[in-house]
Amino acid sequence: MKEQKDSELQQDSLHGPMEFTDLVARIIKDCVLFLLVGICLFSLMSILGYDTKDPGWSHVGYQPNVTNWAGSIGALWADIAFSFIGLLAWVVPLMLLYPCVRLYKRKKVTLLDSLPFVMLRVIGAIVVVFSCCALFSLHLSNTPLNYPFSAGGIIGQAFSDWLVSWFSIQGSSVVLWFSMLIGATLFMELSWRDLIIGLGSAILYVYEGVHEKLSKKPIIDEPSASQATAGIAAKSSALSSVEKESVTSGISNIQTPAIDVEKSVQMGISAPARAVNNDSSSIKTVFADKLVKRFIKTNTDTQLENSVIDKESSIEAAADAQIDAHLAKPLPLLSSLKATRSDAVELKSDSSAMGVEPALVSIKSVDEKAVTQDTSQNKVDNPSLKQLDTTKRALKIVPLSETHQSTLDEKPDFSGQAKVVSVPSKAQIPSVDLLDPAQEQIEIGYTAEQLEDMSRLLEVKLKDFGVVVEVVEVNPGPVITRFEIQPAAGVKSSKIVNLAKDLARSLAVMSVRVVEVIPGKSVMGIEIPNINRKMVRLSEVLTAPVYQDAASKLTLALGNDIAGNPVVANLGKMPHLLVAGTTGSGKSVGVNAMILSLLFKAGPEDVRLMLVDPKMLELSIYEGIPHLLTPVITDMREAAGGLRWCVAEMERRYKLMSKMGVRNLDGFNDKVRAGIKEGVPLYDPLWDPQEHGETPGTPAPALEVLPYIVVVIDEFADMMMIVGKKVEELIARIAQKARAAGIHLILATQRPSVDVITGLIKANVPTRIAFQVSSKIDSRTILDQGGAENLLGNGDMLYLPAGTSVPSRVHGAFVSDDEVHRTVEAWKLQGKPQFIDMQVAEEGTGANANSLFEDDEQDALYDESVAFITTTRKASISSVQRKFKIGYNRAARIIESMEAAGVITSAGNNGQREVLAPPPPRD
Repeated sequence: MKEQKDSELQQDSLHGPMEFTDLVARIIKDCVLFLLVGICLFSLMSILGYDTKDPGWSHVGYQPNVTNWAGSIGALWADIAFSFIGLLAWVVPLMLLYPCVRLYKRKKVTLLDSLPFVMLRVIGAIVVVFSCCALFSLHLSNTPLNYPFSAGGIIGQAFSDWLVSWFSIQGSSVVLWFSMLIGATLFMELSWRDLIIGLGSAILYVYEGVHEKLSKKPIIDEPSASQATAGIAAKSSALSSVEKESVTSGISNIQTPAIDVEKSVQMGISAPARAVNNDSSSIKTVFADKLVKRFIKTNTDTQLENSVIDKESSIEAAADAQIDAHLAKPLPLLSSLKATRSDAVELKSDSSAMGVEPALVSIKSVDEKAVTQDTSQNKVDNPSLKQLDTTKRALKIVPLSETHQSTLDEKPDFSGQAKVVSVPSKAQIPSVDLLDPAQEQIEIGYTAEQLEDMSRLLEVKLKDFGVVVEVVEVNPGPVITRFEIQPAAGVKSSKIVNLAKDLARSLAVMSVRVVEVIPGKSVMGIEIPNINRKMVRLSEVLTAPVYQDAASKLTLALGNDIAGNPVVANLGKMPHLLVAGTTGSGKSVGVNAMILSLLFKAGPEDVRLMLVDPKMLELSIYEGIPHLLTPVITDMREAAGGLRWCVAEMERRYKLMSKMGVRNLDGFNDKVRAGIKEGVPLYDPLWDPQEHGETPGTPAPALEVLPYIVVVIDEFADMMMIVGKKVEELIARIAQKARAAGIHLILATQRPSVDVITGLIKANVPTRIAFQVSSKIDSRTILDQGGAENLLGNGDMLYLPAGTSVPSRVHGAFVSDDEVHRTVEAWKLQGKPQFIDMQVAEEGTGANANSLFEDDEQDALYDESVAFITTTRKASISSVQRKFKIGYNRAARIIESMEAAGVITSAGNNGQREVLAPPPPRD
């Protein structure tokens, strides 16, 4: 030290005092060093004390006291860092420390010399930051991190989105990795060649040293140790040489304890039972040199003439410590297993020859445990791989038949079955054998490899659209396959729903339906159609126990659910059904399946039908079956009259039930059946001989079992167009009160618009079935939510039961025209239909066209309108509309009623009408 100071003083005397520029550079160097260290420490404190509840740049805190270790400024700084660079905020302080170390090591720094290097390092740091942020945004999820924006921050999200638009995810990853390496090279001024050579030398050094130590036979020789140490005591003149030879010879004779092979393999190191080298030349001299230096350092003050045993114990302790420290380093799995096999075999033979008990080693158990432990360590030690390497994650594939929990009314309804009194049926229900049997189909879905690829593709496509999800389970079904996805935190379900068409295009499938809510689970569902779709036959549903065991005569067979289980519904519990779907969606086939399910469940004494078919094609095929109340109605005016008859029948049944003291039609029929069985029939309490043209005193007839009445309207929109709002009022009245009277409606339409399915009808018909529709607006009209526009057609439907807002997907049962003809012919052979009384029908249905306008004369403004028209002698719809401030439709009905009553004439060629009635008399 004294010589160094003298040389510095000599140089100062030769060159004069320190130059001013050198002094300024040294001061600037020290100031910059302290500034960087301070910024680094402040950043670490801010990041370590980060709390999302503190006020920040991306949000407003809602706790009064700031908990960040660096105060409010630190909370703001940490929030800005996590917002812009995300996970890289933890690395930035370390990046600031690196120039500090380099600046501290430089002996002489000038501004002009360091400026180019500073610029290169700054550019490299910027490239590293942008590359790492983009990689984090592409491959890491923000769900466990809960950062303000993403794992890579705003910079990473923006940069990655721009790169993906040009290079895709895989190409962007390659570009970013190499950009990061280039930036690290500029920032750290690395020489990758020297780094690789040094790393290879270190690995080779460790491998060769340990491999040579573990590849020799163990020899246990106690006397050799004392002989070796005796040689050390004799060499007292040359300290360094004696010490080195002593250590070397001592290592060769050290007896190490046996090592458990299984435990060694589990730790990731090689596993010999004993590894002791006899030849000192076979051990690397580096180990001996290190042990010699340690030995010399600890024994400089001692005499070589001390006890040989003490010197030997110190050599053994130093050697054991060095060997144990070196063996703790892991070796490659294959090389360690090879060394284990060879050493274990040699150890067993040598130990048995020497009379030493060998260590028990099981090579098979070592291999199995080593492979198992290596796999488990990779999973535990590398949690980031679980987020990045999604292609190797095991996908859970569970059939829908095992996981699907149907919310439909599939359980047999045995309520009230014990109270029903059995009465012999006059009609015999045809056999289900009239229908075509179900056909077995094989390989209708995707293979396990295809499901795995589609799951990964689904995640990638959603990632392209800015939605991070994880496919947690796949449920293949007979018609569709459901992928259950877990969205990342902060992802709205509506965003995924709006991507349905984009996903269908990206996955090259017909349609994709997004299920926002899966009952009993916290995940969303994405349903994709299978390659080959299974056809559901009606016979398959009718022969199922869920249909055969149902006690209700109004059991409807709908089809199969997504898991392939039969789905039936009780029309009595609905109690009315609204069906909608475009042309070709399977709506008419579904209605035919419902009617056939009634015909295979009940006879005409149990269920009667009123069929309205404006197209004269769909339901006219049922003409002549004994279940019909009236011939198949094709005229919409007659349909309105049929609904009026239903209203009158509903009122009559309510009066009967009130007199009998029962609450519904089942209770009424039970009393009637009980009276018939006991021989004491019940008589009609509402009998009036004069209304029926009988003489006074005529006894009342006995009551009979009242059947259920099901009104099926195939095209409801056509009826609304022709008849108008009157039919809406009649349907609303029936829907409100007719459940207990046993009258039920099935309304079908192919135009589910708001002018057809009005709010009044929707409020009174809670059960709906939506087949494929043309737009999301139509789906919302029928179901109050979207989804029906993404169905597959051909019977694919969404069934919304009463009392729930979550529709269930059902694949409708198919029934051909031949099956319908065979069933109808079988019923025609058992009898002819008994239509309702013609007199009642004429009164109820209004056979006279003028009867349709009788109600218009009962309008509250009719008399005033007649007085106004006859007084002014001008008859026009607009004048009535303006005078009484009413709507156009109401004014038109009043004018038409006046025309039918003869008050005014019909419109002439010029559109004017002549008033025929005289003006009212004046008081």
